[in-house]
Amino acid sequence: MRHCLKPFVLFPIILAMVISCQRDLSPQVVAEVNGDPITVAEFVEELSPLVEGYHTPPSPQEKEALEMLKEALLDQLIEKRLILQEARRMNITVSDEELEEVFAAIRKGYPKGGFEEVIRGEGISMAQWKERLRQRILIEKTINRVCQISPSVEEVTLREYYEGHKEEFVVPEQVRVRQIVVQSLRDAKRILRKLKRGQPFEELARRYSKGPEAEEGGDLGFFSRGEMPEEFEVVFSLKKGEISSIVKSPYGYHIFQVVAKRPQAQLGFAAVKEEIRERILQQRQREAFRNWLARSKKKAKIRVNRKVLLEIGVLTKGEK
Repeated sequence: MRHCLKPFVLFPIILAMVISCQRDLSPQVVAEVNGDPITVAEFVEELSPLVEGYHTPPSPQEKEALEMLKEALLDQLIEKRLILQEARRMNITVSDEELEEVFAAIRKGYPKGGFEEVIRGEGISMAQWKERLRQRILIEKTINRVCQISPSVEEVTLREYYEGHKEEFVVPEQVRVRQIVVQSLRDAKRILRKLKRGQPFEELARRYSKGPEAEEGGDLGFFSRGEMPEEFEVVFSLKKGEISSIVKSPYGYHIFQVVAKRPQAQLGFAAVKEEIRERILQQRQREAFRNWLARSKKKAKIRVNRKVLLEIGVLTKGEK
C-alpha cells in the first residue's frame, strides 16, 4: 500500500522562471511550459474570480496586491502544466466511469437543486464543470504516481515526534453545560427564581427555553474555551452543578448550569500514534512532491511573456 498527496493540492512553490529570447511569445500567450502555452484567456479566466472585489482601476494597494496575485497564479498554472505533461508522458487518463463516480459523490452532498445553483453561479455549463473536475482527478492521479512513498514509519520515529510535540496533544479543559435562553429579562428573572426554589433545570429548559436544544433539557454538550460565544465563558468559573446568574448575549438572556467538568489532560502516545503517523507521512509526501517539482523545473523550458503579464489588469465583466 502506498500513500500520496491529498487530492488537488498544488504547493505554492515559487518557480525559477527560465526566460528564453530566441523568439517572442505571441501576445495571446502569458507563458510557455515546454512549448505548451498558457494563454491570456486562460489566465484571465483563473484570475477574474480572485479580483472580483477590486476597483476598476485598482487602488495603489490593490495594484500591488494584484501583481503579487498574478505572480502566484502564474506559478500555480505552470505547476499544473508540468503535472499534466507528466500525465501525458505516463499515459494517465480519467475514464468516463471514474468521472461520473466522483461527480455523483460530490453532487450527493448538496440538497435537491443546490448543486445546479452553484454551477450557475460560477457562470459555466455543467459540461465545462465536469471537464474541470476531470482535470482535477487527473492531477490527483498523477501526483499519486510521481510521489509514491512507503507507508511505514519506525516506532522510534513516532515516539520521537510525540516527545517533541507533546504540547500539541493536550485536551483542553471542557465543561458540559445546560442552558435556558429567553428573549426578555423579565422571563429570565422569573425562571431564575424557580431554579432557586429547587425546580429541575431540565424541566424548566424544556418548558421555557427558546434554544434548539430545549427538547434535550437545554444540554449543550461538552465544549472548550473559545468554542462558544464570549458570553458563555462565564461557565468555566462555575462549579459542577452550579447555576449562573443571568447572562445577556445577542441571542437573548441565558441561564447556565454546569453538568460536568473535565480538566485539561495530556493524551498518551497510544492515543495519538496513528495521528502522528499520518502527520509524518504527509510531511514526507510534501517533500516528495517538492523534489519532483524541482526536478521537473530544472528540466523544463519555461518562457514568460512579462510584457503581457504586466498589462493584465482588473477587467470589468464586459471586458472578460
